[in-house]
Amino acid sequence: MQPFERLRHLARWADTDDTDLVEEAADCLGGFRDDPAGLVVACRRLVAHHPVNGRLWWLCARALCAPDPADAAAEACRLLRTDPTPTRLAEALPFPPEDPVLVLGAAEVVEATGAIRPDLHLLAVRGCGRPARVARPVSEAEGLASSPGHVLVGVHALGPDGAVVPAGAVGLARAAREVPAPVWFVAGAGRTLPARLFDVLGARLGDEPAVDVVPLDVADRVVGPKGPQHPRDAARRPDCPVAPELLR
Repeated sequence: MQPFERLRHLARWADTDDTDLVEEAADCLGGFRDDPAGLVVACRRLVAHHPVNGRLWWLCARALCAPDPADAAAEACRLLRTDPTPTRLAEALPFPPEDPVLVLGAAEVVEATGAIRPDLHLLAVRGCGRPARVARPVSEAEGLASSPGHVLVGVHALGPDGAVVPAGAVGLARAAREVPAPVWFVAGAGRTLPARLFDVLGARLGDEPAVDVVPLDVADRVVGPKGPQHPRDAARRPDCPVAPELLR
């Protein structure tokens, strides 16, 4: 399949936050190694069709700014496959667990965390994408009534002043404070963006009903590859450059 044919396939990808989508996109971008103009078009199309996916912006920025886009795409895949965020999350949650953990989004990280910590009692709020297979689906009210020890919210993209999270996260966070339960944003590898990229991503979302752009103080901590951090500490260390080609 030719690179631009693969782009049409990627544009129709249903689960916009799927790691497989990012890995397929990385492999596709590698095909533009000797076509810089085609690489720019490909990256712009990818983020236009999947603006919510912070990892696609991260991947495209790394490919566009690298001497060899194929090598940069391959390195991005390696970083995603070896992302230590599930391990850091598993280490940070209490052992032995005393209370359930309520989750909104972050299905892939939660599944990996559950494999490391099968002792955890994980509850996933229904209606927020694909629920983690290791978590029991519940309504938001049922989850809060279980007196969770922590509330985890999956992050699509993290910026210096805000985050793109599943719709309803703000209401859930406010309710969690009444439990009380700490709210942790989960932002694995490839989700922390420089300010200019994050601002463009946010502007592209428009009236996207599935997500909200929220201030960082909604969360008590952000859990990423370095473990739990203060939200502003986690957000100030993006690991991709600003690609001017993605700003317009």
